[in-house]
Amino acid sequence: MTNIKVEGMHCPMCVKRISEALENAGIKAEVNLETKTVSVADTDVIKAKEEIEDLGFEV
Repeated sequence: MTNIKVEGMHCPMCVKRISEALENAGIKAEVNLETKTVSVADTDVIKAKEEIEDLGFEV
């Protein structure tokens, strides 16, 4: 697993948006608001970063 630091994730709605986008892209992820990180499998890192950035967050 790789942790991706996500800037701009401030609330449960952010967590929901990121979780849903990754799920729709077929990526299993754990989104942690407290640490502002998203944990994904090593093979999904690049795709996950692109999905998160498409939502307007900085990784």
